[in-house]
Amino acid sequence: MPLIKEIKATCLACGNIWYFGKTEESLAAAADMQNLGKSLMCCGGCWPAVFIPDAKKTIDPNKCPKCNSQAIKKEEVVHEV
Repeated sequence: MPLIKEIKATCLACGNIWYFGKTEESLAAAADMQNLGKSLMCCGGCWPAVFIPDAKKTIDPNKCPKCNSQAIKKEEVVHEV
């Protein structure tokens, strides 16, 4: 049987529970790196960096989507399909 792995996150501040996969975590890290690169170019005086679009908004795996608290607990959940 195939297994599906995902992360169950629980907010310790408001009790909200949400799930995300490894893909969402990787996309969030890539978007952060793209935005960091753009910021560094602007700090260096590269004026054309203004025209570089921001990365798409993704789910931040380290913040609660409901209250934006960083007090979360993560655990890996495995489902059999």
